[in-house]
Amino acid sequence: SSGSMVVNDAVVHLSVETLPFGGVGASGMGGYHGKYTFTTFSHQKSVLVRDFSALGEYLGETRYPPYQDWKVKRMGLLLKNRKIPKCLSLLPYLACFLLGVASVVFVNLLANKFHWLE
Repeated sequence: SSGSMVVNDAVVHLSVETLPFGGVGASGMGGYHGKYTFTTFSHQKSVLVRDFSALGEYLGETRYPPYQDWKVKRMGLLLKNRKIPKCLSLLPYLACFLLGVASVVFVNLLANKFHWLE
């Protein structure tokens, strides 16, 4: 039994604010991150599996010494707490809608050009 778990890394789940952090029983009295502070007795389990892709390794190399100025700046950029404005939360839906409209227009243009509807 565990409260939280990380595969292929250590303690990196602390940087993901949406995952609860804490143990089970005496090793941790609950999960502490964001809303999980309020659900401290539910003991939700978080599991994070680290990806070993080339991009993941490139971005992850900043965590290891020697710590140069560019590494410190990159870590600050990667770990910065960014709040997405509410007006942008609908952006994926708008993009899907526009993609659907564009595909209908494109198919109609092709149908008219090649006389498929005759």
